[in-house]
Amino acid sequence: MNKLFRLIPLLLLISGICFFPVTSVFADDNNETDKKDINITLSPTDSLFNVSNMKPGDWVPRTITVTNSGSKDFTYQMGSQNDGETKLFNELLLEVKADEKELYQGKLADFKSLPARKLVSGSEESLDITIRFPEHLGNDFQGLGAAFIFNFTAEGNNTTPVQAATKGHIESGGPAQAGFSLPDTATNLFTLLLLGAVLMVSGIALMIVRHYSKTKPAQ
Repeated sequence: MNKLFRLIPLLLLISGICFFPVTSVFADDNNETDKKDINITLSPTDSLFNVSNMKPGDWVPRTITVTNSGSKDFTYQMGSQNDGETKLFNELLLEVKADEKELYQGKLADFKSLPARKLVSGSEESLDITIRFPEHLGNDFQGLGAAFIFNFTAEGNNTTPVQAATKGHIESGGPAQAGFSLPDTATNLFTLLLLGAVLMVSGIALMIVRHYSKTKPAQ
């Protein structure tokens, strides 16, 4: 009986060694099964543009990475929608490129959708997106903001479409404050020149006094 009790720990150890690899295999299989057929992910996720104090002639380039993190191939489309006031949004310009190939160039408000692009499972691609503030916009666009959303919709064969989104926010520079006094640089410069002249004259006078003091004959 004692020998049997001594064998129990050994039997438990052997059972554990044999059992854990099997459960690990089943767990891996379950993870593969649970993996979504269609899954699109973006990087960055929450906000692609968050720009303040943008002025006419400025532009802001960004890059977003689109990844097929599902188990099946899909095609995806990119679109946009306004998420705030329309005045500045209707004037901003948008450029979209992939591998230096231009996919869209025009007003942000006119951008509806890119042609469908294919991504195989596990692959990714980067889109270069630039927002431009038109140079001709005047003071009536100062202090305005624009908010928008880029939507990405992925769809495979006989599957339900899946969406991901990232936001953008642009703030233009505010107008100059009424009555704001610019620094009086001319007055400051004159004061510095006058002070320099006084110091120079004083230095010359001191040198002359010292010179005559040394050359004066002793009485």
